[in-house]
Amino acid sequence: MEDPILFWNDVALEANRLDHTGAMQAENQKGPTLSSRALAIVHLAMHDAFFSVAGVAAIPNPSPSPKKLYLLSPPAWAGGDSPVKRSAAVSGAASTTLCTLYSSMRATIEGKLAEISGINGTEDAAFSFGRRVALAVLDTRKNDEKVVPKDEDHVSSPGHLRHRVDPCNPTQPYLGVGYGNTPSFAVTTWQTLDPPPPESSAGYKDDFREVYKLGGAPELNITTRTPDQTAIGLYWAYDGANKIGTPPRLYNQIVREVAKTKGNTTEQNARLFALVNCAMGDSGIHAWHWKYCFDLWRPVVGIREDDKSTGPAATADKKITPPCDPFWKPLGAPRSNELKGAFTPPFPAYPSGHATFGAATFEMVRLFYGHTDRKTEDNIGFTLVSDELNGITTDGEGSVRTRHARHYDSMAEAMYDNSVSRIFLGVHWRFDGTSGENVNKMLKASDNIGGVPLGRAIAKNILDTGLRQPATPPTPPTGACI
Repeated sequence: MEDPILFWNDVALEANRLDHTGAMQAENQKGPTLSSRALAIVHLAMHDAFFSVAGVAAIPNPSPSPKKLYLLSPPAWAGGDSPVKRSAAVSGAASTTLCTLYSSMRATIEGKLAEISGINGTEDAAFSFGRRVALAVLDTRKNDEKVVPKDEDHVSSPGHLRHRVDPCNPTQPYLGVGYGNTPSFAVTTWQTLDPPPPESSAGYKDDFREVYKLGGAPELNITTRTPDQTAIGLYWAYDGANKIGTPPRLYNQIVREVAKTKGNTTEQNARLFALVNCAMGDSGIHAWHWKYCFDLWRPVVGIREDDKSTGPAATADKKITPPCDPFWKPLGAPRSNELKGAFTPPFPAYPSGHATFGAATFEMVRLFYGHTDRKTEDNIGFTLVSDELNGITTDGEGSVRTRHARHYDSMAEAMYDNSVSRIFLGVHWRFDGTSGENVNKMLKASDNIGGVPLGRAIAKNILDTGLRQPATPPTPPTGACI
């Protein structure tokens, strides 16, 4: 019998990919925010459908006692247990959530439903029950859109250090302006974040010089990025690219490899993928709240407007003082499989969404497999060929990128590379992800700066409190960040 969790996870990841196929204009769940939300909904519905049929005692450790479902008031199941019933319930939950979230792909999703039903069999009562669970999970998110202002209504600040549209892509819209107002999925306390380093600090200046040299366009004579650093930048990109999708898809691809290597049971997969995707769902909410709260400029603006005589708030001077460079361009987030130039993502820099999503995922995997010492490296490795470097994907000039199979020895190593990859593309400052200069320093950092500590804290909170729907979702602190 095929594992229904892995089957429907694959369908969900393909929906993410197809949704972003066609000039980066996702029709259903656009960008990292909505796509992480969608994956959380799908996997929470599968989780509760599966463990309602199997019984909560089947929820694998680590899990608080007593073990419970995600929903506070879940539909009741009294139809007995069997592998066929478990699979049918999961299929009912997955197909219902996916058809709701990706309505334009209904025919494709229903085709996958017929496929797994032909392999695993089906049971009408269990399938209908799974649909009820899905509707209950969807109902918990029914008011999300009501608290989110329209992106097109956002007006950027002309002030120094503030985020503005990528000057290399001046028609670029904003994304996720009010997404941080949506209720959390499972965290029980709002996860705080320290401010980024002040512009006058040594840390800011060091990170400025780093991205200036390592993140620049290849034609700039100041760019010193190595081929391996370029590969790291591209490997982790998934910036809503055509035929590739968003970062949560990549992190799920990695978790799939780990789950297969570990020989997970279906029970373990139901729990692990719900934990991971719920953590990413809350990571998107937290990261985007802090992004628009701190409203920090990206390198393409910060490097060009470092001098007081540059930018909308400029005051006249006789010269432009280094390290300001009004003509600097980043390598940029790739528009893979399109004949278009790269770009800087359309939302503020701090904290990095990539770093937050990735840290939440990899920390959850560490915790799930028993690595509870937060300051030491684990040994949970994997090998994965990124869709950005699969020997098929093309760059902005139409050239096929060389296939690259990359191995990581640990989740911590992946967490670090995922974070610093954004430096090599020139779209983030190091502190947007972590203040740590290597894996060891990242794990042992005592500060709370960047997406890495934010994502790790979200993962730990969700695991420690049992992956439960909050009766009253926590709210972010009031007051301005800047």
